Parts: sequence; structure tokens; C-alpha cells
Amino acid sequence: MIKLSVNTQTLLAALSIGLFVYYFIKRMRYRLPPGPWCIPLIGHYKIYSSVEMHKKVAELSKVYGPVVRLSFGTQTWIFLNTNEVVIEALVKKKADFAGRPKSASTDAITAGGKDIAFSTYSPTWKLHRKIAGKALRNYLQGDLLENMIQDNMEKFLNKMAQEKGPFIFKDYADMMVFHQLYTICFGQKLPIDDPEVKTLLKLEENLIEDFGTGFVEDLIPCLKNICPTAKWRNFLKLADQLTKLISTKYRDHVDTYKPGVNRDFIDSLLAAKEEAKNEGDESALEKLDDTRLIQTISDIFLAGVDTTRFTMDWFVYFMTRFPEIQTKCQEEIDRVIGARHPSMRDRKKLDYTEACLFESMRLGSVAGLGVPHMAICDSQVGGYDIPKGITIFINHWALHNDPKFFKDPEKFDPYRYLDENGKKKPARPDSWLPFSAGSRVCLGETVAKPEMLLMCANLLQRFEVRLPDGEKANPEYKQLGFGTELPSEYKVIVKDRIIKK
Repeated sequence: MIKLSVNTQTLLAALSIGLFVYYFIKRMRYRLPPGPWCIPLIGHYKIYSSVEMHKKVAELSKVYGPVVRLSFGTQTWIFLNTNEVVIEALVKKKADFAGRPKSASTDAITAGGKDIAFSTYSPTWKLHRKIAGKALRNYLQGDLLENMIQDNMEKFLNKMAQEKGPFIFKDYADMMVFHQLYTICFGQKLPIDDPEVKTLLKLEENLIEDFGTGFVEDLIPCLKNICPTAKWRNFLKLADQLTKLISTKYRDHVDTYKPGVNRDFIDSLLAAKEEAKNEGDESALEKLDDTRLIQTISDIFLAGVDTTRFTMDWFVYFMTRFPEIQTKCQEEIDRVIGARHPSMRDRKKLDYTEACLFESMRLGSVAGLGVPHMAICDSQVGGYDIPKGITIFINHWALHNDPKFFKDPEKFDPYRYLDENGKKKPARPDSWLPFSAGSRVCLGETVAKPEMLLMCANLLQRFEVRLPDGEKANPEYKQLGFGTELPSEYKVIVKDRIIKK
């Protein structure tokens, strides 16, 4: 018998040849988008390990075109960097790119893909989203949301008025938004210093920080079962704590639910489920189990908290950086609202203030790369083949900084959204997509826009917000990973205003 000896060099050579043949066959079959060379299996490590990945990809698009292909470990990711190719993918071919890629981390926080944001396109997903959308529309009827926001804002603005010196506004924005979403989802109004809210906020911040820096287990999924990292084990612990807390709130609502009584978003969700039951749609009820509804609440709560608090931080940052713009907002608020509380009905007349909010959402990148899409069939974008199963990222940062659509994109300019009469343009600007588009457009957009505008109007009606004497705004931004940016830490001083009649 001949004893064979296979050394490491032979294994590496065989593996390299196998990979070369695989990529050669794949390139022959598909006309894939271009991208820079990388080391097989390792991929473009310097790009995907960078917190400025969105900017690095945008730079690559200047060389390789609007559709860029990169390798992340063994995975191939496609990045869309201009409005034209994004609209082609998300709107014109929305069914082709409505999927979501599976990953170890998203599966861990979504009970295996049973939420709306991260689950892939399917009949169950379509039904799930339809019911959640109906619940949100029901929730927005009447003045329930407006009253919740008003009560919450008054509580926190009174607390801010007690500050005797400079303070970090982000701390207030975090608590303000967290309390607000807590009341919207769970119906409870808690004291400002309630320990449960502080625990939840810390828990959520830790989860976001872990997500922003990524997991080895997402690149090499088998590691989570063989040799999970300490970071992964901690992440699972945090995700379990959050799920248990939301599950408890949900089950309390199920036990106390009364048809026709709408206390909060959970009640609206239960009412939508009740409607499906009354219509005799048994197949729908089977798909709308408790786990899926709990995941829907988690989507609305967590996504709503992060995008809203980050956007509010950006809005105040720009208002302090450009006090003359703040003054124009306050003049509009005084003229339209006067001394009474702002209302949802005022939205149609707060053109300049809302334009400032929209510009904050453009220039302040709170989701630079958004949630990834997946091709559910072989398709094409920008003239290139996109094979089924490929992950696609929308580079929102590149869209929002495209000089073709935004002159001097680094400049804060609310007039981008206004016509010659100072009224809000009927259509959104091309290449402005903070809520994405197509089948996977953000479910909470209809709540987020009026909610944030009402918060901004309340804040600027009550206070003049400025930087401490002698301090200038820091133009540097803090990078959190995957395109999420925040202003560098800054402090403000607030002064009660005398409203001009």
C-alpha cells in the first residue's frame, strides 16, 4: 500500500486552483459588475473592516461605475451608488430585489427571520407587512399620536429648562425619543428617570454598537456553533433580554385587550389580527402567530428609536451650527402656530422647518448603507448581471452626496426642498431616499415624518438653542459603522423664547 502525504502547500495550491476555476466559470456565465482585485477567501478586508465603508465604496464607484462588486470573506456584495441604478433595482424591478440575505446575527434577533425588516420576500412577509401597515394607519387616526408626542415633549422640555449651564442635547434626545416610542408601542407613560427605560436604552445601544462593528460569525457562520466569540455570546444574551421584555409587554396586552379600545400600537396590531379572524382568513391567522407580531413590535420600537434620536441629534446640531437658519424656523413657527401647542395639522404650513428636517436627514447619515437587499432571481442592474442570492446594498450616503442632484452637497441648504414661493415641492428631490423605496420602503415612514416635525416644532417654539459662548461647532463626525454617522459630542445652552405675536 502506498502511503500518501499531503502537505499544506499542496492543499493551498488545490484550493487556489479550485477557487480560480469557480470564479472563472462564474464570470463566463454572468457579466458581473466590476470591482477591485482581492485575496480569495479574505476579500476586501480594508473596506469591510472600515467604519467609513460607505465613503470608500463611493470613491470606488468613481473608478468602476455606479454598480460595484466587492468580496466580504467568501460572500459577494453589490453596491448601488447612484439614483438611476437604485431606482432601477428598487422601483422598476422591485420584485427582483425585495429579498433579504440571511445572516447569523439577524436570525438571532428576529427568531429566525420572523420580523418584517430582515425577513425575505414571501407570501407570509407580504401578509405580515400588510397587517402591520393597517395597524399603523389605524393608529394614526385621530389625535392619539399627537397627544402622546405633546405630553412627552412638554415633560422633557420642562426638564431641559431647569439646566443651568451647557449640557449634551443627545442625552435628552435619546431619552425623549425612547420614552416616546415606549408610549407609542406599549401605551405607558413613565417618569423621566424610570430605571426600566434606562436599562432598555443601554441594552439597545449595546446591540447597535455590536451590529455596527460586525461579527465574525456572519462571515463564517459555522463558528457560532463550533467556537463562538465572546462578542457573539454577549450579543445573544442582549438579544434574549430584549426579546423577553417585549414579549412580556405583548402578552400583557393580549390578556387585557378590549375590541374598540386603542391604547397604543400593540392594540392596533391586535385589532388588525382580530379583523383577519372576523373575515374568516384562517391561513392568515396561522401566519400571524405571536412570535411574528412580537417581532413586528420590535421592528417599530428599535428602528423608530434609533433613526429618530439620531435625526434629532443632527437637526439640533445644524440649528446650533447655523443660528440664522434656526431663527427662520422660529419665525415660521411663530407665524403659523403662535403661542398654542404645535399640531399635526400645522405640518402643511411649516414648509421651511420641515425642509430643514429633510436636509438634516440628507446631510446627517443615520443609515448610510441601509438594510441589505437580496436578489430573489437572476436579474440585471446598470447593464450588469445580478445572480440570484447576491446581497445588494444601497449606498444612501452616496445618493445624498451626489453633486449631480445636490449642488454643493456638503452645504446645509433647506431651499433644496422648496419652490420659488417658499412652499415645499410636491415631489421629493431625486436621489433623496432616507426611507428607501419600492417594496421594502420603511414601514414607519408615515409615522416618523410627522412625529419628528412635531418634535422639532415644539423644541424651537419653546427654546433658542445655541452653543456655549466662545465655542464653535465641531465639523467632524463620529462614525459608527455601516454608514451610520453622528455629530461629534457637543453641548448646548437653551433659553426660553418670547413668542412674537
